[in-house]
Amino acid sequence: MNVDAILRQIGEFGPYQKVIYVILNLLGVTHGTRMLMAVFLLYTPRHRCAIPTYPNDTYEVQSDYHGHLIQHYIPNNTKDGEDSPYDQCRIFHTNGSDGGVVLAKTGCQNFVYDTSVFENTAVVEFDMVCDDALLASHSQMSQMAGFLFGVLFFGAIGDKWGRKVSLCLAVVIYVAAGLGLSWTPQAGYAVFVFIRFVNGASSAGAYTSVAVLSVEMVGPSKRLWVGTLIHWTFAIGGMVLDLIGYFIRDWALINIVGTAPAILALSFWWIIPESPRWLAKHGRMDEAEKVLRKIAKYNGKTFPENWREFHGTNSKDSSNGNANGGVVKSIDQSDDMSKANGGVVKSIDQSDDRGKHSDVIRSSKENGIGDVAKPVNQAQTSAGGTLRNFSKMFTYRVLLIRNIVLFLNWFAVAMAYYGLSFTAGQLSAGSVFINFLLSVSMDFPATGICLLLLDRWGRRRLHTVAMVMGGTSSLLGVLTTMVASDDLQWITVVVAMVGKLGSSMGFILVYIYSSELFPTTVRSAGMGASSAFARLGSILASYVQQWSLQMGGNLGKSLPLLVFGAFSLVAGLLTFVLPETLHKDLPDTVEDALVFGKDPEKDEHQDPVKVVEVYTVGDVQIEMTKLETANAHSNHTPVPDDLPSSLCANAK
Repeated sequence: MNVDAILRQIGEFGPYQKVIYVILNLLGVTHGTRMLMAVFLLYTPRHRCAIPTYPNDTYEVQSDYHGHLIQHYIPNNTKDGEDSPYDQCRIFHTNGSDGGVVLAKTGCQNFVYDTSVFENTAVVEFDMVCDDALLASHSQMSQMAGFLFGVLFFGAIGDKWGRKVSLCLAVVIYVAAGLGLSWTPQAGYAVFVFIRFVNGASSAGAYTSVAVLSVEMVGPSKRLWVGTLIHWTFAIGGMVLDLIGYFIRDWALINIVGTAPAILALSFWWIIPESPRWLAKHGRMDEAEKVLRKIAKYNGKTFPENWREFHGTNSKDSSNGNANGGVVKSIDQSDDMSKANGGVVKSIDQSDDRGKHSDVIRSSKENGIGDVAKPVNQAQTSAGGTLRNFSKMFTYRVLLIRNIVLFLNWFAVAMAYYGLSFTAGQLSAGSVFINFLLSVSMDFPATGICLLLLDRWGRRRLHTVAMVMGGTSSLLGVLTTMVASDDLQWITVVVAMVGKLGSSMGFILVYIYSSELFPTTVRSAGMGASSAFARLGSILASYVQQWSLQMGGNLGKSLPLLVFGAFSLVAGLLTFVLPETLHKDLPDTVEDALVFGKDPEKDEHQDPVKVVEVYTVGDVQIEMTKLETANAHSNHTPVPDDLPSSLCANAK
């Protein structure tokens, strides 16, 4: 069954698909809320040691006598730029129950917290401060580890048992674990950490399933925008979280309200159809036909009764194509054939006498022209062959350097992206809510800039600019934090937001760039390894945040900007050693990767032609058209050509 050919007849992105797309992406919003909730959930308020002789002690001064006890028991904070007037982790040890002679400064086990920003956070619930401050980072590490596990686990379920099954299973777990997190203080810290792991896994599973289903429900010409706009839901989720946190200052209630909308997604089992591509691929033709007929009905289109014939080329139309002066090669563009040939399907109309005016060739029912497929040895794409080929990527010096640079970029961009979000409340000016809102809003211009310049500037140049811009801006924030007066600290916020814009662009670009640099035979393994380095970066970001809090003062506020900026700047500059992929045939084997990019001028003087490229992603085809040279074809889609559903979504 040629699902794309049928969708061209019944509507590639008609009213029915638009409704399904909106419904699915409401769940995508909750993913952004969950992944960024640590900003409020793990917010560390100002605190100090509890006075042992005052049972109802609070951070706020209750009376003159209470103020006298605070002055007697609590050392003053001497760090420059520190918000708290008190030493947050030490208390004077005296020789009397009501005071007396001060003997020494010691640590303490009981704390009181400032409630002016949040009435309660998980940090307060579990006293994750001072000597136990890293417990907060450990819990964040657990969620990020769960994210990586969830992408792989639920992706495998989606490939084997269906996208809808994977989605609904992830939603059930997401709702149960999400709501259950608010009651973990009664069960203890270990349970809190475990539930956060489940939160990350289920949220990643739901988001991946939403991304795959959204893309597989639409036709080739609409798939690029559909796949890109999905990522805006992450930023929208952050904005919704900011609004919830502003009006609700208790972490448990914030968590419940942020999770509750996902309860509606439990109805997806009865509302959302299974992917017709997945059904057709697994031989369930009757069910696939039923879904496609439903799409046709609500789109106001007539379902083609000869749909079973939509699987090959039309000799008559092919002859017409040749008569028009085009040099046309064709193969059967069925799903099985495209997958057998490595998933890369390309068509070129290279008319000798018309040059740049040659017609666009499409593999469709109405044009009847097949596509030129670039075959890949199937032995190289088996599980064992993939592992062997991936190991080769580290045995050649040029490929080893390329992999190190790519992995460093994934590590740096994820660390900066999440780190600048987590530390929004630690900037020297503005409230945590305003700074966080500005931070998550950077995703919108970042996506627009990438879509506008990606095929104009090229991958390498645009990614380098994004990373260098983000890194330099963050490093400038160190200078303004340390030197500028309080009245000028708004400059720190501005440069930090420019840094976040750079990391947001970098996250989009590194996914596209990496998927094009890894050869076809190891692309899945390469992207999986890249995603793992991204998780490591996001994990380290939470530890940098905690170290900065423990350090305190202006130096502590500068530490995150220094670390994130330095990594981004170095990773961006090292990108210059990578080859450009725009307007290039992408490597299929490790041997292709070895020579890829060594002759960048080889296609410069070729006459341009119009090229239609149809990329197969599992059961999905993405179709793009570009005017380019005869021997240079660019990959325009952020979804690489042979990834399973577990890696189809841009894994933020």
